Amino acid sequence: MIKLVIFDLWQTLAYRDVEYSTTSMMLEKTGADIPKDKFVKIFEESLQTKKWESKFKAYRNLCKNMGLKTTEYNIKLLRDIRDKAEEETKLYSHTMPMLKKLRKEGYKTGLISNSSVFAVEQIKQKTNLLEHIDYPLFSFDVGVIKPNLKFFTKMLEICKCKPEETIMIGDKLNDDVIPPKKIGMKALQYKDYETLKKDLKKFNVNI
Repeated sequence: MIKLVIFDLWQTLAYRDVEYSTTSMMLEKTGADIPKDKFVKIFEESLQTKKWESKFKAYRNLCKNMGLKTTEYNIKLLRDIRDKAEEETKLYSHTMPMLKKLRKEGYKTGLISNSSVFAVEQIKQKTNLLEHIDYPLFSFDVGVIKPNLKFFTKMLEICKCKPEETIMIGDKLNDDVIPPKKIGMKALQYKDYETLKKDLKKFNVNI
């Protein structure tokens, strides 16, 4: 029986309403010769595994890990690209009704997200999402990013649920679905809301 429904954040509950990929633009503007999938993980490791006190230090760390000169120009360039996108943080139309329905039905809700402290601040400023999440857990809280299993085991420790009593939902197969299944959790890949409703019914969870 499912007791806790855990969500990924980005591209599952929330998105940035811009027409470009920030990672692609960062690579294009800096001319860094890094494969995009590798750069995504460099970005996450650089910014999202620590509670940075300042954006300057955070983006200087990203510059260094990208192999760029840590000049004020490069640091500001990367920071401005990301800031512009994060200022357009929005929730999907299904997000709040779904979370309210889950609580009404007696389920606890969790959040497991690779996010920086700066992105979470935007979530807090622009939405009331976290008021509807019982167990929010971010990468900077645990010092690792998905797909590290420590992320998922930490959630189980916090919520005091058995793995088989939880279900993880996220858009990335290798980050959100395969890892939790390794430790006995249920998991679904988020594709769209209608598909999610059908998939959850298989676990007797109605949204």
